[in-house]
Amino acid sequence: MRDGMILAFDDVTHYIFILFLIFGMMGGTPLISAAPHLPFQVGEKLTYHFYWGIFMVGRGSFEVTNIDKKDCCLFTVRVRSNAVLSTLYPVDDVLHSFFDLNHMRSIHFEQKRKEGMNHVWEETFFYYELGQASTQSYANGEKKWFEIPKDGVQDKLSMIYYMRCMNWKTHNFASAVLGNDKRNYEVRMTKLKTEILHTDDFQPIPTFQVQPNMEYLSGFVKKGNMWIWVSNDDFKIPIRVEAKLPIGTITASLVKVEGVKDWPYHLKH
Repeated sequence: MRDGMILAFDDVTHYIFILFLIFGMMGGTPLISAAPHLPFQVGEKLTYHFYWGIFMVGRGSFEVTNIDKKDCCLFTVRVRSNAVLSTLYPVDDVLHSFFDLNHMRSIHFEQKRKEGMNHVWEETFFYYELGQASTQSYANGEKKWFEIPKDGVQDKLSMIYYMRCMNWKTHNFASAVLGNDKRNYEVRMTKLKTEILHTDDFQPIPTFQVQPNMEYLSGFVKKGNMWIWVSNDDFKIPIRVEAKLPIGTITASLVKVEGVKDWPYHLKH
């Protein structure tokens, strides 16, 4: 019984902690170019709580920590399981994405993930002039080269901020390429509707809802459905992600916004 629970937690926590990375996988060159006005700024920090059903299992933060003179952004995400989940399956992940604002593409991605007994430390560099990328694992010393489109790909983290730069007011569909050492994946996203979202942590927020395709995922995740609510304003901040899967409903909810000038939905005390 306990082994079965561990396997379930393994699947659920792996999905829940890539859930917010997946939702950003919307793209499409007709929708975006190098944007003079960015919806994010240095100092922005978004905090989310993750739930499996009614049970909170962890939290994560997404930060914009640097924009340098070469028009490169540094994005950082930190995800940790809570005390209860950590007794069965501790999670402590840190990911960094270096993003080229001129070409709107990832140039360098690093991930340090501790998930149960599984430890991953990898760096991926994208060499667009060669149409190649390399992934170096510092855990096992393995290095892989793989082909990428020369016009650009996204990593799992840069996708989120790439999405926020897009014009969704006049488009209802988009696709983008996720650069991966196993294969490059095309991820499609469809805008469904607009909705006023009510949460416990903010005033009612106008949002638009989008849905990604799930075919490129594996295992039980492929059999589920997922929806994302994004603030319908210039910030385009993801407010809520919900996935209905065979093992239950997984949710990521925004609970705190810091460093965002003129964010209008804070609760009034």
